[in-house]
Amino acid sequence: MSHTVIEGMEMERLDRIALFQGNIYGTKYWRDSVCCCNSTGEPLWIFQHQDIKRPVGITLDKNGFVYIDSDGNNSVVVVSSDGKTCKTILSEADGIEEPYGIDINKDTGMMIVSSKISEDSIYETAGVYKI
Repeated sequence: MSHTVIEGMEMERLDRIALFQGNIYGTKYWRDSVCCCNSTGEPLWIFQHQDIKRPVGITLDKNGFVYIDSDGNNSVVVVSSDGKTCKTILSEADGIEEPYGIDINKDTGMMIVSSKISEDSIYETAGVYKI
């Protein structure tokens, strides 16, 4: 196994990261944002929106759309591949409560989201959705 260390990335600390087509995508929990940088760490875009609050999970679909678990407003938000627009696709009405994990099977288009069942519950669940 070989590896490369990216030193001096221009992006400040990323909380959660994902790779897609040679780019690095990451969330910034305390900055309520998501960003994309190239393989050398140069920023390509940073996206902030009121629908993204305390992002805790990140994944991408086969087309490069970025899916974010937004813990601060109990939602899942999809950001366009160019980092210019977003749309909330799941919310509390869909059973999303304090989401903390997300992944997409790029072959099948199935998305899994981990979250609590309710605010007063210690139980956790995972919902599977077709995107």
